Amino acid sequence: MQQMLSIQLPESEIKAMISESAKQYFEELIIGKTWTLDEFRKNCCFNRERAWVTLYIFSEFADEIDYRKPGGWLRPSKGKGSAYGIFAKPACEWIEQNRDRIDWEAKMP
Repeated sequence: MQQMLSIQLPESEIKAMISESAKQYFEELIIGKTWTLDEFRKNCCFNRERAWVTLYIFSEFADEIDYRKPGGWLRPSKGKGSAYGIFAKPACEWIEQNRDRIDWEAKMP
């Protein structure tokens, strides 16, 4: 007959372990990945319309999110037929750090 071993951990320790696992999983999903505009808006912008994202995020913060600048993550579209390119990890980090600067309630003109 097998005996069972039982270990009790404090709830705070369990929460910390789960949080760390989730963080690692998320990092694996985004490190080195690029997104399209649609992937970015679905993952970071409450699935707002493409035009809303380009106006209230890409245009509003163009100087700081351009991929050629330190911390930048957006490769802008060059016009019709040219896609936006978004570096997922720095985009997620930027959104997290700047979410209070974005007018999430803004309506399209």
